[in-house]
Amino acid sequence: MTQTRTPQPGDVHDYVALRQSGTHPERARLELNLRPGQARRLERVMRARALRGEGDRQLPKFAHHDRHVRAVMAQGGFWSLSERRIGRDRVAVCLPLLPPHAGRRP
Repeated sequence: MTQTRTPQPGDVHDYVALRQSGTHPERARLELNLRPGQARRLERVMRARALRGEGDRQLPKFAHHDRHVRAVMAQGGFWSLSERRIGRDRVAVCLPLLPPHAGRRP
């Protein structure tokens, strides 16, 4: 028997936190064990809140704008912070900024 899970009150906040940290929508759905319909609803709620200015105030309004992301990706992608290893298993994010695909092999 397949069990279905209804979203818990914290799911919206958990979903938004994952998405704002850069997690892909499908990955967020899997991590929270949501059905596809539930994930679509939470994505709509998150985007509606962001349009009303209720999202992460540190993100620019266009941060989740699909057309903007497609345009940037068509031009080669986003710049990123570099990383530096600390010890054996820790990584620190630091400057300088790296252009898209810097140091990555195709």
